[in-house]
Amino acid sequence: MQNILMAINMARASGRKLLAGIERYATAFAQWQAVMRPDEYLLEKSDGNDFWFRLDEIDGIISHVPSHPPKILNRLNIRKIKKPTVVFDAHQELVPGCSSLITDSHAIGTMAAEYFLGLGFSHFAYCGFRQLPWSQKRFIAYKQTLNENGISTVFEYQDDFSKTPQNSGQQLKISKWLKQLPQPVCVFTCNDDRAVFVLDACRIAGLNVPEEVAVLGVDNDELVCNLSSPSLSSIELDFENAGFLAAQHLNDLLQKKNENKIITVPPLEIISRRSTDVLALSDPDVAAALIFIRKNFQRPIQSADVVNATCLSRSELEKRFKRILKRTIKQEIERLRIDLIKKRLLNSNQPAYQIAAELEFTDPEHFPRYFKQATGKTPSAFRRKS
Repeated sequence: MQNILMAINMARASGRKLLAGIERYATAFAQWQAVMRPDEYLLEKSDGNDFWFRLDEIDGIISHVPSHPPKILNRLNIRKIKKPTVVFDAHQELVPGCSSLITDSHAIGTMAAEYFLGLGFSHFAYCGFRQLPWSQKRFIAYKQTLNENGISTVFEYQDDFSKTPQNSGQQLKISKWLKQLPQPVCVFTCNDDRAVFVLDACRIAGLNVPEEVAVLGVDNDELVCNLSSPSLSSIELDFENAGFLAAQHLNDLLQKKNENKIITVPPLEIISRRSTDVLALSDPDVAAALIFIRKNFQRPIQSADVVNATCLSRSELEKRFKRILKRTIKQEIERLRIDLIKKRLLNSNQPAYQIAAELEFTDPEHFPRYFKQATGKTPSAFRRKS
């Protein structure tokens, strides 16, 4: 039986999901005794030397260091402990001498940009933290994707939270920044905490969410998102599977079957709530077409069906579609269908033929060809790789 120190912050959803993945692996594949961190109030009088465990009895470590770590994690310098270690650190992505869990910030920023483009926005903004590498990477990917789609200007508000307190004074500054932006505007934030801060700043500025300012966070901490006013849309990250992979990798390190490496936490999907529940389109016919597509894309609809939902000719609707959304009607239908297929492949055990039947593919053999043409991989290869 090996003793594994699990310094996991369970106050937030990311930590609880990581722990769920670790538990899933350990129960099935490892002989571990988990050493958990007790609540902070039980440790407040600790002088920093009398830890609740003996380091020489610990075989391996999985550590989740949040943006504001508890005192006990500050005292516990993971890098000085010569044990196999996997770290998810909110301040830095790569921790010397350890394996690291890092979020796929490029995919996260790209997903946010494509989501807002699909809602028809013309004005885009980002709110994050300048000194955090993952926040910067999300902004760069967000801006790059928008630039590739013909958007040259992306407004940004970034500060250094280690030097600038996140208080009411900071909210006033953000509210002034928001009021200066052209509207309607969409604001992608580096995480859910920052998004809630922006929602409060909108309230101070007297701006309506989502009609004037749409806000999107990252992490999808459901309690935080649902208790926000309005409820917050957020990007769900695959922390549970990352926890499983982290535990699997730590077990390999313990058996000296592997070396330190990076484990990536990918985005899964965007959970849409009230904070982005809007179509930012001035053209009512294009808006009507988009509404029809979103209600019916799971059926094998064609461009002609979409045209019939508006008062325009096909040529006119196609022209407006390309001008406003930078893609054709057919491309929008296929984009939504492919995104749905990816989610089903990643988040369920449904066989490909069953997914094809739900999407009403009349020829089962056409389904893998359709998916491969769009993604470069067959459904089975995509699921296996992901």
